[in-house]
Amino acid sequence: MMEKFLGYSFLNWLIETGDLGTGKGLWCPLHICLMVALAVWIIFCFIVFSRHKQFALKVTKVVCILMVVFRLGRMALLIISGKESFVQAMPWHLCHIMALVFPLYFLTGTKKGFLPIVCVTLFGGILTFIFGDYYKYSVLSFLQIESLFLHFCMPTVVAGVLASGWFKIDTRDVWQIPILLIMLLCWAELGNTLVPGANYLYLRESGLPFNLFGNAHFYFTYAVLVLIMTVAFFAPIVVSKIVKHEKNKHFRKLVRQNLVKN
Repeated sequence: MMEKFLGYSFLNWLIETGDLGTGKGLWCPLHICLMVALAVWIIFCFIVFSRHKQFALKVTKVVCILMVVFRLGRMALLIISGKESFVQAMPWHLCHIMALVFPLYFLTGTKKGFLPIVCVTLFGGILTFIFGDYYKYSVLSFLQIESLFLHFCMPTVVAGVLASGWFKIDTRDVWQIPILLIMLLCWAELGNTLVPGANYLYLRESGLPFNLFGNAHFYFTYAVLVLIMTVAFFAPIVVSKIVKHEKNKHFRKLVRQNLVKN
């Protein structure tokens, strides 16, 4: 790896100005290792943060600041180097947007309308991480390393606000999620219109290596994945509420029985 790295210029590695060699693509050993590492990291964060709530909030604050600094730094680097124009460097992709919006909400203490931000930050980050183009080169560029770092940060801050209890999910606010998704789709499509050849939010060409419906439009596959992620996110919460309700119901029944006996 080091020998390969030394064979490329620093500028090429920094902003991908030339060929960095052909990588092994999706499902290569690096891809699999990073997916396992991300899954372990998310579980670890939830366990630790649920036990140390104040620590969780401090970590979340630091990570939010880092996300903003790195994303703005990335934008500045691409614009100053001439690799991208100001319009191209703007936050068009979902994860780029959430890397700025999530910290804005958390650092200002805003909780109204925060549920869709939490959902999209968590699952949008994971999906982009899994099906991203980090493995197209034989060497990870600086931009790719920064992006990988961001996609580890995104589930970290979500775990921080949820496990610490700073934000509590209210299932009655689920309707806010499709509204945010529609806004993101419109914003990304504006970017695709303004930037020739762009594929922000993978609306022009599928970002997935598969299509669940054969020759049908890949938007249907997107819809299924969104549905699966939504169910995966809210199912544990709904089940937990049902179990808690049944326990309370059973407890009240026992109390009434004891009162009758006495």
